[in-house]
Amino acid sequence: MQFEFLEFSLFLVAMILTVIFTPWVRRLALKVGAYVDVKRERRKRDIHKNITPAMGGLAIFLSFFITTFFAIGINKSLIGIILGSLVILTAGIIDDIRELSPLKKFFWQLTSAIILIIFGFYPSVITNPFGAEPIYLDKINLSFALFGKSLIIPIFSIIFTILWVVILENAINFLDGLDGLASGVSGIAALVLFGIAAESIILTKPQTAILALIFAGAIFGFLPYNFYPARIFLGDTGSMFLGYMLAVISLLKAGKIPTAIIVLGFPILDLVWAIVRRSFKGKLPINADREHFHHLLLDIGLSQPQAVIILYIICGTFGLASLFLKETYQSKLMLAFIFGLMLFTAAIFIIYTTIKRNNRKR
Repeated sequence: MQFEFLEFSLFLVAMILTVIFTPWVRRLALKVGAYVDVKRERRKRDIHKNITPAMGGLAIFLSFFITTFFAIGINKSLIGIILGSLVILTAGIIDDIRELSPLKKFFWQLTSAIILIIFGFYPSVITNPFGAEPIYLDKINLSFALFGKSLIIPIFSIIFTILWVVILENAINFLDGLDGLASGVSGIAALVLFGIAAESIILTKPQTAILALIFAGAIFGFLPYNFYPARIFLGDTGSMFLGYMLAVISLLKAGKIPTAIIVLGFPILDLVWAIVRRSFKGKLPINADREHFHHLLLDIGLSQPQAVIILYIICGTFGLASLFLKETYQSKLMLAFIFGLMLFTAAIFIIYTTIKRNNRKR
């Protein structure tokens, strides 16, 4: 009971700190020019009318690491997490103030992933959602001698980690199009990752569960400021940091990464759809548009809160399914079926809304 109370108190502490920090970050964002002025920028994808400060992720970052420092202390893993997050946070702040080019943004995303690899954040094995045998990522290694010492580089593990980190950073970044959407979905995902990690909470290493719970608390402390009508946006400062931390926490519980993919299936699917859509139109995948799933929900007549709540329910449903289904072959097939059904439903929805939008333009 004592440990359970400690977990709950850490969640509350992180939440309260974010509530305290956010108004300060809001004023700071306006002062340094990190805000969205739709009338000045005239971006088609924007759906807001007033000047709104961005850079809200800084409040989540501060509350998360302050709480984590007092709960866990400093160790090698945490140093690696902090260094990687500082890289992606700095890139986000610069982008919120004067907008980085997509290639520069990608470079800093790549750098944050490489820092994690340097500190040993790469899995050697993950569970197989389609079978009983796990997937081993360290079967092919690059071996060489340096200064008389033999070094082994797990190529597949490193490539997988880089892809995983960059994909989640961009998935949450692309998802950040409606008030409270990216922050709420990330908070739900963090709670599910806590539930996954808590399977071994009675063991001697509950660090992953604690990090996930503190992270969830920090996000939910920000959500009241970010939900419609938003008083502050996550900005790239926040969206990329949230994606980075979700990648880190799932890497700490690396065996459960396929389950994390199910939980984050919607934002990952939206990212894949954006890449395919833009490539088909002859555009770079990193060029922004107004055709994400959440925009399509608005086009069929839903309000921002209605669209966001629907997407909360979708992500929450997949999260609960991944938590309560046991680690059996039948359960894995069930998760695969659910994910496939989501893909099929999304495809039908995309086709329907796209045809409807094109007919309206004619």
